[in-house]
Amino acid sequence: MFNLYFASSRKILPSCTFCRFGRYYGQKLENKYSEIEKKNILEVINKSDVSTLSRYDVTKKRSKSISQYINNNGPVSSLIDIELIEGFSEKHAEKLFDSILQGKIKAEEPNALKQIKGQILNPTLSENMRQAAKSVLTVYITINSVSWTLIDKSNYEVLEWQYQSIHYPENKRYQLSDILEISWNIVTKLPTADIYVMKAEATSLRASGSDPNNPKVLGINLQKAQMVSMMVAFISARGNMDSVEKDEESSDMEKKFIQNVFFLRSSLPFRLYGTLIGNERVTSDQTVEMLLKEYNEISANNSHVYVPDRLQARFRDEKDLERDMMAQCMLFALTFMDLCIYRNKSKIDKLLSKKAD
Repeated sequence: MFNLYFASSRKILPSCTFCRFGRYYGQKLENKYSEIEKKNILEVINKSDVSTLSRYDVTKKRSKSISQYINNNGPVSSLIDIELIEGFSEKHAEKLFDSILQGKIKAEEPNALKQIKGQILNPTLSENMRQAAKSVLTVYITINSVSWTLIDKSNYEVLEWQYQSIHYPENKRYQLSDILEISWNIVTKLPTADIYVMKAEATSLRASGSDPNNPKVLGINLQKAQMVSMMVAFISARGNMDSVEKDEESSDMEKKFIQNVFFLRSSLPFRLYGTLIGNERVTSDQTVEMLLKEYNEISANNSHVYVPDRLQARFRDEKDLERDMMAQCMLFALTFMDLCIYRNKSKIDKLLSKKAD
């Protein structure tokens, strides 16, 4: 392997360091910014530790790469040096530089949230996605129905709140292709969103109670698990295809899988809203009805949800079972919004107090 001499940094590096992204871009960025701007950017990069730098528009992994580069080679002397740092394309470098100049610092997580992080959601919701998302769709699935709640993040308003029953042909042995078609038909009815939330399902197919290996229950649990998995795959594919189409000119490294489906711990809504007594769940529709009466207007600081009258009327017109499924979906949606999107302190404190109990 031959070496290339990089004039601005006076360092000798393997040629593959530059070839990784297929083009030179450092000089372009060097010319884009004024001398004062370049000085400000370099000052932040050289003086910030990994934690501080990660609060700008850059991943923690790339922040670590910058820190490692500085430890090995000394301070970054010019913007051109960014080409020498592992993992940086022109797009990544420009986003970091612009966020430094604009002072776009990610909000630091409240200490209370750090105590329960990892116990709420899987996978972890990145700060970039939390801030960029404009809409959240919660999907609540049972073996016989699907309910969903679409929320506008900007003002905590419910845009859609629906129940859809799942009809299975009688006297038929179901194949994977049948479940695939059912899953597809459901997903086509779902509105699009930036973030999708589902209930974290049990990883075991075994039944609870005195007969954990009941063949009938095992079959139902397997069928539900297959349907949920297929729906997640369809939803994820829809979101990732959109992102690939928007980034057609980007390098292959940037066309990676974007996680847009998140799984909320199943007990959280019941703990927050008091619908779990011991191990028994009481109906959720009464809890939701009380919330609807209490929160009858849009919140100025996103402290509570607002459900328009037309959606409230549709909810009340449903039969008992349908209304209970819609209510459970709503409580899952509110739990996610309060804990993960808005980081509502009162809800986090309530969750911690329940944990202490």
